[in-house]
Amino acid sequence: MKQILILLLLVMPVSYLTADIDISGYFENRFFLVEHTDVGWKDLKEKFDLGDYNRLRLILKASPSKKVTVTAAVDFFSFHGIMTSPLGTYGDPADAGTGKENVKIDLDRAYVSLYFKKCDVTVGKQRVAMGVSYLWAPLDVFNRVNIYEPKEEKPGANALKIYVPLGPSSAFTGVFAPADDFRTSRSGFRAQTQVFGVDAAATFIRSGERETSIYGVDLRGENFLGWWIEAGYFVSPVQKDKKIVVGFDYTFPLNRGIYWLNEFYYDSGGAKDPSDYDYAGLLSGRRFTLGRTYFFSMLRYSFSDFLGASLSYIGNWGDGSFYISPTLQYEISQNVSIASGLYLPMGNKEGEFNSSNRNIFFIWLKVNF
Repeated sequence: MKQILILLLLVMPVSYLTADIDISGYFENRFFLVEHTDVGWKDLKEKFDLGDYNRLRLILKASPSKKVTVTAAVDFFSFHGIMTSPLGTYGDPADAGTGKENVKIDLDRAYVSLYFKKCDVTVGKQRVAMGVSYLWAPLDVFNRVNIYEPKEEKPGANALKIYVPLGPSSAFTGVFAPADDFRTSRSGFRAQTQVFGVDAAATFIRSGERETSIYGVDLRGENFLGWWIEAGYFVSPVQKDKKIVVGFDYTFPLNRGIYWLNEFYYDSGGAKDPSDYDYAGLLSGRRFTLGRTYFFSMLRYSFSDFLGASLSYIGNWGDGSFYISPTLQYEISQNVSIASGLYLPMGNKEGEFNSSNRNIFFIWLKVNF
C-alpha cells in the first residue's frame, strides 16, 4: 500500500494544478466536563476532569476530467485536558484519555476516483463501510463503533474499492485494504439487489489480522415503518459467533414530527457474566461490546427550524446497565450549530455502562464552510 500512496502523492498535486479546486470543510470545538460520582463534593479538584479538543477539517476536491476526481481531507487537532482522541475513533483506543499528545495533523482522505463505463474505481485512503445498521454495524470491520456518536466522522482506510452497477437496483462492490503484512490485510465483497421493494445484500469479508471470515446478509425495507436487519456469521480458528441487528424507525405525525429509532443487537460471542467481560478486547478494538444483548433507542423532535432536542438510550440488557443521553441542539445560522447534553450512566453498578462512576456534560460547536 505504501507504493500506492506514493503514487497518489505524485498524482494529486498535478491534478490540483490542472483543475479547479473545490475547498470545503468545518471547524469544531468539543468541550467535556467529567464528574466522578464516587468522589465527594469536598474535593472538587478530584471530582471533576476537563477535556476539550479542536478540529479543523479541510477537504479539497478537483476533477481534472469528467472521468477522474481527486479528493484529499486533512484534519488539524489540538487536545486539552483528558482528551487525546475524538471520542476514541482515532489512533490507539488504549491511549484515549492518557494525556500523551496534544497536537495532531492527520491526512484522513487521499484518494482518486476513476469513472469507467462499466464500473467505478476508488484507490487511496477513503471512507469504507459495510452494512445498513445505524449504531451497532457488526459487518463494518473497517470502522470502530462509536456508541457516543454513531454518525461521527470515521477515519479513512487505505483501500482499493470497485463498484459495478448491474442494473437499476443491483450492484457489486469489492474492497481490498492491504496491510504491511499481507496476511493481515482486509478484503470483502457485497452483492446487492432489490426484491419486492426490499433492499437485500450478501456480504463476505475476510479480516486477516483477526484470522476471521465473515458471512453476512442485510435487508432494508419500509412497510408503514422503516425496518432493517443485519446479520453476520463470524468464523475464526478459535470460535464461531453470530451477530444480529434488528432495527426500525418511525416518525409520529405530531406537529413537526417525532422521530423514533430503535435497534436490538445480539452477539453470541459476548460474555453472559460481567466477571467474564473481555476488557482487553474492548481497548484493543477487537470488540466494541462486552455482553450479548443490547438495545439502542432515540427520540428526536424539532421545536422550530433552529431548535431541536433528542433523547437516547443505550442499554446492556444482560447486566442491567445503561446510558441516558439528553441533547439540545441550536442552529445559530445555516452553517453554525451548537449542541449541549449529558451522558448519564445508570443501572447495575457492576455493569458495562455504569462501572466507571462518571457523568459527562458536553458542549459542541461546529462551523461548516
